[in-house]
Amino acid sequence: MLAGSTSSLRLSPALSQTPCLFHQVQRVFARKQATSHTFLVHRRIHAAHRMREREVRCAVSERKGGDALVRNAALADHPDTDTHQTRVLKPFGPDGLMPDTPLPTDGSPHVEAINLHAGIGSTHGQQSPHHHHPNPQPTGHQDPLDSLEETPPDRMKTRQELLDSLLKATSVTDGWEAYHTLTVMFPYQIHHLSGAPKIPQRHLHYLARLLASTKPRTRTLFLRLSAVLTMLHRSGYRIYLWEWNALLDCAGKRWRKCSLEDYKAAVEVFSKMTTLQPSEDAGDDEKLATEPDFGQVQPDIITYTTLLYIAGRSLHPSAIRHASNLLRASGLPPNRITHLSLLHYYTRTKQLSGVRSTLQKMKEQSFEPGLDGINACIWAYGRNGHMDVASTIYRVLRHNLQPELDVGEYDVEAAVKYLLDVEGIAIPDNLIPDEITYTALIQAFAYHGQFMKALHVFVDMLSTPNREPKATMDQETGEPFLYQPTLAAFRGIFLGFARHAQKPLSPIKIPPGSLSERLRPIQKSDWNLDNLHQVFKAFMNLPADVKPSERLIYWILVSFGKASGNDAGKLRKVFLQLEQRFGGGWGGRLDRLRKSIFGDNGSGGR
Repeated sequence: MLAGSTSSLRLSPALSQTPCLFHQVQRVFARKQATSHTFLVHRRIHAAHRMREREVRCAVSERKGGDALVRNAALADHPDTDTHQTRVLKPFGPDGLMPDTPLPTDGSPHVEAINLHAGIGSTHGQQSPHHHHPNPQPTGHQDPLDSLEETPPDRMKTRQELLDSLLKATSVTDGWEAYHTLTVMFPYQIHHLSGAPKIPQRHLHYLARLLASTKPRTRTLFLRLSAVLTMLHRSGYRIYLWEWNALLDCAGKRWRKCSLEDYKAAVEVFSKMTTLQPSEDAGDDEKLATEPDFGQVQPDIITYTTLLYIAGRSLHPSAIRHASNLLRASGLPPNRITHLSLLHYYTRTKQLSGVRSTLQKMKEQSFEPGLDGINACIWAYGRNGHMDVASTIYRVLRHNLQPELDVGEYDVEAAVKYLLDVEGIAIPDNLIPDEITYTALIQAFAYHGQFMKALHVFVDMLSTPNREPKATMDQETGEPFLYQPTLAAFRGIFLGFARHAQKPLSPIKIPPGSLSERLRPIQKSDWNLDNLHQVFKAFMNLPADVKPSERLIYWILVSFGKASGNDAGKLRKVFLQLEQRFGGGWGGRLDRLRKSIFGDNGSGGR
């Protein structure tokens, strides 16, 4: 039972009533396993469907006069493929799920009998699923079940090749393709109805680790990882704690924006994690793991920290209270990351007092904020308009990297003392800015309309050696390379232009020295078209392998539209430059924007 108050969350005790996508793809965690009888029926349907396909192929072959050319696009590269070989389907669907096996629609006696036996029904009315019909009359074909019970050497060789590919895969795409092809080519082995071996647990755990190490988290990644863990459970293998924690993290990060429903999905994974029961077939199958471990997994502090972070991203106080109560009831002491996971929530909800209280608790428990915590503070104060505090933090970090020689040392000491006494932020002498520090400050300055300060931080970044642990070094000199401009930094500046750019004044001839000239407003904003051109020129000089997102391309066009007064000629020129440099072919709002710029015919260089 979950600890803590759940009344405000309104979590349904019945898993089937919760509108969560997790229960649509993970039914093994929400109800009993299907019986062997059901799987046997599905095998018979699949066998009858294959037999019907062979009959059709034979008929076509007779009409064509023995034409041996393979016309099936899936077998075009293998003209000598045996007609009894199982056809390999597409590795995976758009969502990474195994496609459902299509039911045969043929009206042959074989299919009709199978449908009636499975309780599917027929065109002659509903039949009782328990009413058995006699087997159809035998034909000249071999019983397809006999071929399915066998495991020919060539098929076992193919299976071994797929297993080797799965274990040697270095990317999620290659690993999932091998795994999914295995599940499609050998569906009867999944349910252990034949004597063939299962997918070894070593391979499944390897694929799970490959999926768990993938960033960013997406809905497809969540579905794939849940499918692999389902296979582990069905096969009688153990699901390790780190795999549960990875699935928990994916459940809350399926979408770009986290909602309360995402937190509920994570809570459901947590519930299954602590109450998972053995597979129904675990006690009857002699080929299961020798020492299966289906005991309840004991959550660790990483589990509760992940729940707390997902609750914070949902921005719902009820979710924060629920996750905090779960952590408190567990009796586990929070670690440094547990405290830092709350900073995102306090930043988005504009509760700087919560940021200060979190830093105070960390100090009382002897936790250093670390550079990631300092960067979170820069973003918290910068996002909420306290650019003086964010600038002070950055100044102290830059002083640790490159001491200020043009100002007194007392000024830096005063800044350190202010941050510690007033804001509760302690900055050790060994902390220096990293890429996230520069990017966060550039975005904050640009958002609040301070173009020159944002540009100054950008210049600091490009003139500083990258001493981060994973940074590349110059092989000749052994020194680190300078920081390179990033898409995130450019995005912050272009967003600043989209937010603060002013329409240029119309060129009106006014006699010099007249009253109209003296009363005419002077445009002094730094967010002007000339500066935008300079930033755009630097953006176009990015390395060739850099590919900006469609969202960034959109904000560039919005910036030029606002800074030029929606000059159609200017927008056409910029759009064509972007298409020539980055390939174009964008859809959605970019396609609509292109039509509005070039007209419905889209003429303009495509």
